[in-house]
Amino acid sequence: MKSATKKVRQVTKKIDAKKIASIKAKLAKVKNPEKRAALKEQLKAAKRVAELRKKLFAAPPAKKAAIKAKLEAAKARLAKKSAKVFKISKRLDAAKIVAIRAKLAKVKNPEVKAALKAQLKAAKLVAELRKQLHAA
Repeated sequence: MKSATKKVRQVTKKIDAKKIASIKAKLAKVKNPEKRAALKEQLKAAKRVAELRKKLFAAPPAKKAAIKAKLEAAKARLAKKSAKVFKISKRLDAAKIVAIRAKLAKVKNPEVKAALKAQLKAAKLVAELRKQLHAA
């Protein structure tokens, strides 16, 4: 086997492992049941892609075309699940901002008002960064 091919396999394996680890880390932190379910689906799809890639590398040339077709379908499904997670995150961020604004409108104490303004600014920044990360 060529060393370049070997290197590609190693890198691909690492990338898949990192993606799965990243999803698992998010899953451990998340509390919202809807987002949790979406992350579980995304994790399942990512594991399927990794499994198919592994099979593709080990497969004889005759079976590679069939596995490639399955891999493309699995990648498309993973992209769809990732988009769903992003959509839920975006909605939750928006709800958090609305809740902070509602609290801000009610409060009279200037110290609390300043703290809520800072919290609102941070929530907006998180939402914006999440949007940029998704666009990248």
